[in-house]
Amino acid sequence: MAVYAAVTSLMGTMHLILQSSLDFQESNKECSKSLYEKVGSLLEFLHNSDNELMKDLQKKVKDLANEVEDEVESQVVWIMEKDEHIQTEANERLHKILEQAIEDIDSVKEELVKQNNNLPAGNHLLGASTSPRSRVSTLENDMVGHSDEQERVRGELTGHSSLLEVISIAGMGGIGKSTFAKKMFSDPSIVGFFDVRGWITVSKDYSLRKMLISLLQDAIGVNEELDEKPDDKLADRLQKSLKGRRYLIVVDDIWSIEAWEDIRQWFPENNNRSRILLTTRIMEVARYASYPKNPFPMRFLDPEESWNLFCQKAFGKNDCPAEFEKVGKVIVGNCNGLPLMISVTAGSLSSEKMLGKWHEVARSVSSLVNLDEYQRCSGVLALSYNHLPSHLKACFLYFGIFRKASEISVENLIRLWMAEGLFKLRGIGELEKEASSLLHDLIDKSLIVACKHSLDGKIKTCKIHDLLHDLCLGELESESLLYVSDTDVLQLGRWVSFHKQPMQEFCDLPFPTYGKTRSLHFLQVKPSNFRYELGLDRFKLLRVLDLLGSGLIHFPNGLSDLVSLRYLRAGFISGYLPIYKLQNLQFLSFRNVHKYVPVNHHLPNGTWKMSQLRHLDSAFFFLCSPPKVSGNKYRVLENLQTVHGLRPDCCTKEMFEGIKKVRKLGICGQASHFNDSPKCLDNLRYLPELEALKILSYGHYGSDFLHRLPVPCVGSFPPNLKKLTIQGTHLLWSKLTIISKLPKLEVLQLKKLKLFGDELGETAWEVSEMGFRNLNFLLIEKMDLKCWKATDDSFPCLERVIIKNCCSLQEIPKEFAESMALKRIELWGCTPSLVNFAKEIQEEQESLGNNILQVYAYDTIRVESLQETPSLPPRGSGKKYRYVLPRKMQRKKLVIEAILVYFWLRKMNV
Repeated sequence: MAVYAAVTSLMGTMHLILQSSLDFQESNKECSKSLYEKVGSLLEFLHNSDNELMKDLQKKVKDLANEVEDEVESQVVWIMEKDEHIQTEANERLHKILEQAIEDIDSVKEELVKQNNNLPAGNHLLGASTSPRSRVSTLENDMVGHSDEQERVRGELTGHSSLLEVISIAGMGGIGKSTFAKKMFSDPSIVGFFDVRGWITVSKDYSLRKMLISLLQDAIGVNEELDEKPDDKLADRLQKSLKGRRYLIVVDDIWSIEAWEDIRQWFPENNNRSRILLTTRIMEVARYASYPKNPFPMRFLDPEESWNLFCQKAFGKNDCPAEFEKVGKVIVGNCNGLPLMISVTAGSLSSEKMLGKWHEVARSVSSLVNLDEYQRCSGVLALSYNHLPSHLKACFLYFGIFRKASEISVENLIRLWMAEGLFKLRGIGELEKEASSLLHDLIDKSLIVACKHSLDGKIKTCKIHDLLHDLCLGELESESLLYVSDTDVLQLGRWVSFHKQPMQEFCDLPFPTYGKTRSLHFLQVKPSNFRYELGLDRFKLLRVLDLLGSGLIHFPNGLSDLVSLRYLRAGFISGYLPIYKLQNLQFLSFRNVHKYVPVNHHLPNGTWKMSQLRHLDSAFFFLCSPPKVSGNKYRVLENLQTVHGLRPDCCTKEMFEGIKKVRKLGICGQASHFNDSPKCLDNLRYLPELEALKILSYGHYGSDFLHRLPVPCVGSFPPNLKKLTIQGTHLLWSKLTIISKLPKLEVLQLKKLKLFGDELGETAWEVSEMGFRNLNFLLIEKMDLKCWKATDDSFPCLERVIIKNCCSLQEIPKEFAESMALKRIELWGCTPSLVNFAKEIQEEQESLGNNILQVYAYDTIRVESLQETPSLPPRGSGKKYRYVLPRKMQRKKLVIEAILVYFWLRKMNV
């Protein structure tokens, strides 16, 4: 909801003013505090006034908040000037703005109170029930796919447990939950198993009375007049009717735990295998209702199931005509496995015989937007959005800035939410944790899908379904909040996002709206040597600037003057970065677009004055040690939580004293940087709060085993370290003994290492007797490892092992067969012998009655048998074997070789 975002954003701006070290007049600080408190009091009304009758007032609040913020931030920019006369005038103007804003807020609050008191009182429990199913009944489809899931749920419904059990089905709107429940409800084996079957649809605005009457009349078969009976008598009648009978009740489309608590008391425990089948969009409701059983998450249809459903709806019993099949599969792919969307699209094309129309739909499924069916389909999903609390609506709408169907980095998304000021910290906690909680809320409400996970189970990427993305764009357009280059919106909003190459289009942007823009995103990642100027001086109040996809490789003019900037991400190829004036920055990233050419950046000394900085990210960078503030104390960046790219020669005691609050650290550099600072890692002891550490060497050491990555001495590792990644160097496996002593280490990742078993160069890893006592997850990637030995208690807590592209490794420790903790082994691009060895371990586990361990193999190296060439003398069996890399790895190898040849030719001036 735009109004909530506007109010929260204004509060964030006032909070920064109160914390700022700028030269504000004392009266302005007092007014800022008063305005902050008064604006905060509006949030309570906004939480409880999300209805049609309050729309006009909400728009008034939004416009007022945006206007006040624009005026305040404009004056803050002038106060940051060095000229005292300019500062004084700006302070005087700011005082008048704040006083007027306080009056306006008081006035609008009075209107909100008055309007809120005049709203008609109503009990949604007793109101008329309007079922979403009644509005989309024409969109119902027969169940297609989910055969394994049907078998599982059928087994739970007819299971041997005598207790009353609740089976919860959870998933986003339109994914087929009700259809699935309907299939189970009418299954012949289910029909014959239960004495009584009943179905109630709850919906968002439900009526307990109507559901009671429905169950009594339809399930129990009561024919007498029920309208005159009170609710408690109806509930008592239902309980008595179900007593002693085995029943199945479907509770469809339930939205809250409160609703479930109201309903569950109707159903008696008969100890006769009665069941309740419940569907919901809210995972929290599903977990609560089915506890202690796990809920059943409804998945999207796979490509084959999607195509079968499409054909069923588009052609009935007839086969798909050959000329329509190719374009039809493109259309189905665009529906992303959502049954409702597939059914709507297929239904609209069922009578369309023109191939051109099919190609039009293939270009964009949302071209159906003018059809009634598409609007009703969108309406089903809009229910989930409308049901969100205000603080989640703003976060959900922000997904509209991203490209359709793209995977979104959760880490980056959270930082953008923070920079935009989309949420307010509730209670005592941290902004990152609060934002992460909000994202999980959206996932639990089936609006966002989690995609990739880290080894320790955290969500790394997420995405939004195309239909929900259209919903975001529609809402943002109606609020005049977003301009997207791919749409027909003509006027810039507060958020601006370019999804394609933006050069000419960006230059043609309408001038009058520049001053309102707060966010500028370039998402088409494509490096370019073309020099052009963005004209950033037009965007004085910009707070989010994502230039990673702009094609710019040079520091643009005007960027240093964007003093309101909180988020900056770019791919500049430049040494010195003049960012010292950006003292409001929270997130700074200079990742390279060209990942094969890491660039060394130099940050200015003024970086130590950027007190708001929370995250610093680069390939690798140099920063001088912090200045002393008094005695032996150094300036500390108190808010800094993550640093990636710190050069080894910067890893001094003084540096770590200045960033001592850091929790995630990446030490990165060329091999020479590590070689010149052999003791740099011993200073890690001065980072007591560090939880995740990455040590990365770009380039390669020589073949001499002495050129190896330094490892901190015993006692130098931070005591709270939970995750360690070492990448790109040589290492003696005996050094891993030091790592094994880390008391809290849970995740270990070893990538692109030359791991030596001894100083003669044997590529082996013999785990010490101490082992890794608390390690849960282990990743080994692109290591020249031939032998790996361990005892049966080397990894007592290990749950997951991932081995990627280790072409020389033939076996893993056979002691894994005795582990009761190991659940998953993943092998990517490994040899068939290693895959077979791992599967033998799995079989041995199963023979012991342990069915937990699963082995997964991907892109296994093919072994081709080739006859010896006649000119060579025969050896052994007369055959030799060679390993063939998977095609994907072959292509990557060719690309890297081409890049190396290109740079060699440039060096030779060819």
